[in-house]
Amino acid sequence: MTVASRRDPLPRRPQPQSPAGGVSTAAAERTGASILILFVVASVVLGDRAQLNVATGGRGVLPILQILAPLVALGTAARYGSRSSLGFVALPVFLLGVVPYIAMTAVLPVAGVVFNGYPERTLLSVGEATTAVSFLVVGAALSRVPAASWSPWIVAAILIQLIYATAQALFLAGGPGSELFAPFHAWDLSYAGAADFVQQRSSGLYLNPNELGVWAGGALIMALTLLRSVRRTVAVAGALATLLLSQSRGSTIAVVAALFVMAAIALRRGGINRSGLATVALLAAGAFVALGAVVAVGPPGLLEDRFGGLVDVFVEGPRAEANLAGRLDYWSAVGVLNSLYPWGTGGSPELLLGTAVDSTWFRVFAQGAAPYVAALVLLLFVAVSMPGFTYRRPLVLLTVLLAVAGLTQTPFNYPIGYLFWVLLGAGLEATYLARAARLEAGGRARSSRYYPGRRRDRTQPASSDGRPFTSSR
Repeated sequence: MTVASRRDPLPRRPQPQSPAGGVSTAAAERTGASILILFVVASVVLGDRAQLNVATGGRGVLPILQILAPLVALGTAARYGSRSSLGFVALPVFLLGVVPYIAMTAVLPVAGVVFNGYPERTLLSVGEATTAVSFLVVGAALSRVPAASWSPWIVAAILIQLIYATAQALFLAGGPGSELFAPFHAWDLSYAGAADFVQQRSSGLYLNPNELGVWAGGALIMALTLLRSVRRTVAVAGALATLLLSQSRGSTIAVVAALFVMAAIALRRGGINRSGLATVALLAAGAFVALGAVVAVGPPGLLEDRFGGLVDVFVEGPRAEANLAGRLDYWSAVGVLNSLYPWGTGGSPELLLGTAVDSTWFRVFAQGAAPYVAALVLLLFVAVSMPGFTYRRPLVLLTVLLAVAGLTQTPFNYPIGYLFWVLLGAGLEATYLARAARLEAGGRARSSRYYPGRRRDRTQPASSDGRPFTSSR
């Protein structure tokens, strides 16, 4: 067995065991990676439903992931070792670009309780920071996992959300067989006290249709960048149909923005090639199939009533659409709130406003003022500037999706935000491994410069002038 050097900064994978030794290490690693991927996908899909009822005096719920995610992160670090799951914590880009946002997310609720009189249950919001760090660790462990490992889980998640959202649409429209969905509708309504549950549109396994829309956008990105062949086609059509069922206009605009960025990246790399044309054709065909399916199962005017409002906004101005006009009033209230709390509210601004903010950017500004907004901008910049690694494209496109959707929604507080942290963790760990490899290569080069004999074949003795002995016949 080879013993790794103490100076070697790279983690060494153990060699597979012989058949007599039982299951090989490679098979065990594949199993471990599949478990982590399943945990991530299940968290993104079921995050809203996994809640504990607790007597906190507020909504009375505690997300299970705030407890489970740190435990999974600890298990991941123990299983893969600190260098394969925590190496990124020493990176300057992590300390300067990611830590400020996470630190403020953890500190602001405490400040809200201490300085602004928020109730003690506000301290539960600190779990948002610990959950983010936990998914960073999980993502770091998955940094070298092939993209194909995600394929079956992504397709399954897309189909599950699509089927559930379709059943909701049929139930709301009173379609044939809709009575079979009645028990599931009762399950949906059981969460109405935990959040602003919207019944008039499909929300899938989430509590709000906008969450379903952002999920559909993220699923579309994962399908386009990670999947291949028939699975890719099915996943793209399913994600687009789910997006239309959600009727989320902000999510639709965010998806269009992400696709524009995807096209810009392709043009920068040398233009639209055959693969790019195939992607455009796939999107067009998927959109056509999804539109036909949604019109068939939905009530009359399902899409015209919602998306027609966008035309009114462009023609008559933002006040022409009732929902957008309401958001403008929310954002004006944030300005008034900031005049009362110039350093931010610390705790949830919704508690003081008595209404939703419906914008990540305005919510962050209300809670932590300009420093918190700057920390978020820095975090997003780090995410889009990660050097090349397996999941770079989905990370960049998902960051664009969340940033644009965040104009009229709060997607970083949705379960899809867990996927953002996982992909970012993978990018940070890949950066650490590349940096460690460069340091190792530089150390070897310096060693060979000062001790040239070390580069020679150690099986041959060297003469006094540094050249290996040769034998003559």
